[in-house]
Amino acid sequence: MTDNNVKVRALSPDDQHAVVALDQQFSGSSRQDFFSKRINAERQNPETFISLSAEIDGQIAGFVCCQILEGEFGCSEPIAVLDAIGVDREHQRQGVGQQLFKTLIETVRERGGRELHSVVKWDQPDLLRFFSDAGFKLADRQVLELSTNALTESNADGIDLSRDRVPTRTLAAGDLDAVIRIDRHITATDRSAYYQRTVTQVLEESGIRISLVAEKEDPVKDKLASIRGFIMARVDNGEFGRASSEAVIDTIGVDPSAKDQKIGQALVSQLVTNLKALHVESVRTEVPWDNFNLNGFLQQCGFRPAQRLALTCTID
Repeated sequence: MTDNNVKVRALSPDDQHAVVALDQQFSGSSRQDFFSKRINAERQNPETFISLSAEIDGQIAGFVCCQILEGEFGCSEPIAVLDAIGVDREHQRQGVGQQLFKTLIETVRERGGRELHSVVKWDQPDLLRFFSDAGFKLADRQVLELSTNALTESNADGIDLSRDRVPTRTLAAGDLDAVIRIDRHITATDRSAYYQRTVTQVLEESGIRISLVAEKEDPVKDKLASIRGFIMARVDNGEFGRASSEAVIDTIGVDPSAKDQKIGQALVSQLVTNLKALHVESVRTEVPWDNFNLNGFLQQCGFRPAQRLALTCTID
């Protein structure tokens, strides 16, 4: 696709050096590791990622990266989450960003996506203006975050460390049926395909997915009922110039019959402990503003509003 000498095409591994150098104009440091992991993940799961580059006279003038999520945050349709974008300072105001977004939206639409999401720090006016011009609006979601330093024994004042009373462990392949059953009870929807894909990622791509289940001793020794809850998170290493590592909780579920047993608190507490051991600095999630029960639960777990805005762009 060309317009004003801007050619947009799929990002290739050969573009990595140029993209890292371009990104460094804004991040201030080389994020070679982030883009290397990103390109490798896309090579393994091409249907999950979209990465585009824009050329002017054969030179990389901009890039955009997003991933397609199906089922995260309770969504019933695929959504595209934008996690990296950059336009060379020498080529700004030449239609590079517009062409990248136009091609990105067309590609997302072809893959069945109906929304494009992003999260931006509130004090990035240039980036916010760029998103506004591209058709993004404030989403009806709140961004909440928690430092992985928050839930230590010494500073978790007033926070219930339920992990000490509820046994938790890493998600295993044999847990899939129980996870689907719990989710179906909560949502009244069969999301088997989403969980099958996610469990595969947990087992094969441990550097991307971290997921746990909570077990509770069952008086009748019903093996299926022994899985009382689950939590799923993915590790993102540096969207929009962040040099630090952050995890995103996108799914959590507790068996309704065990809702008063501190299962959810135990899962969050153990997840944060595991992430800290992996040197992940924080964990975030997005919650509909009017889901008061979930917001209240996360507040009890120590989550607080992040200094970031959730944005969305509807794809017609």
